[in-house]
Amino acid sequence: MMSAEEWATNVVAGKAIALTRSQLVSRSTDEVSNTALIGLDALIAETGIHLSAVCQPDALNDDEKAALSAITGGKDTESYLVDRLVSDLSEFAQKRIAAGQTKPVLKLRLSGAEIASDSTQIGGHLMPREENPVMGLRGVARYLHPQWARMFALQCKIIKQLRHVTGDLPIAIVIPFVRTYSDAASVHDLLAEQGLFRGKSGLQVHLMCDLPANAVMADKFLHYFDGVVIDLDHLAQLTLAIDPANDTLDYDEPYNDAVLFLAERALKKSREVNKPCELLSRSVTVQPKLQRWLSEHAVTSLICSPQ
Repeated sequence: MMSAEEWATNVVAGKAIALTRSQLVSRSTDEVSNTALIGLDALIAETGIHLSAVCQPDALNDDEKAALSAITGGKDTESYLVDRLVSDLSEFAQKRIAAGQTKPVLKLRLSGAEIASDSTQIGGHLMPREENPVMGLRGVARYLHPQWARMFALQCKIIKQLRHVTGDLPIAIVIPFVRTYSDAASVHDLLAEQGLFRGKSGLQVHLMCDLPANAVMADKFLHYFDGVVIDLDHLAQLTLAIDPANDTLDYDEPYNDAVLFLAERALKKSREVNKPCELLSRSVTVQPKLQRWLSEHAVTSLICSPQ
């Protein structure tokens, strides 16, 4: 077994999350194998267009519509976003294939807690403000809501077009905020309605383990998914009832014993059914306690996403 010190030296920088277009298009063939997860909502947000502008175009004022037209060059907003993201993602996928990555070539996370109200993006003000987005209308609950159906459909359209232009590229769609078994079943129905069928031509669907319920009942949730990504920070927030935006609370959140107990259960249940399980941390550095835990549990990589 690798020591914590060896783990930190040799493994901790092994994987990352791509949150910006530059992180995709600027990476060399040698670097792309280190990108484990791509957030679609973040890539869309970088265009300056909030997903709300797609869902509620009539709610934009004249200035916003003019700014939107300037960004898209007069093209339909959905077409612009699909063309731009598919171009970037297909180029990145070819680099991944050249680097020897096979199945899945890409892991694409659908919109989760990261998509919140943002006045700097066109349409951002249309998103209802929430004190803590992790506790709000996120993940499958949002995909099922009629007001935000176009938001989900757009992300599916990007994935469908990407698979079309790349010849059914093996992709894993990562679903955040799956609160119940009903959510788990419903998201597959929603994907199928958009022409995305789990298991068809290498398409996988993975669970983002954000919630204590996902970890406690991991054996049940895994029936619906091909793999798991454990979000340590979201798991900590909901296990310890901590809002990270509240700076009066000072806890070592992702490294709390209760959080690691839940992560261990999800990891164990994934391994029992031979399904991949990765861990995500938003910390800039990985503290020794977590390094030791990862080493003791034979976890050889950590997806790092400093935000």
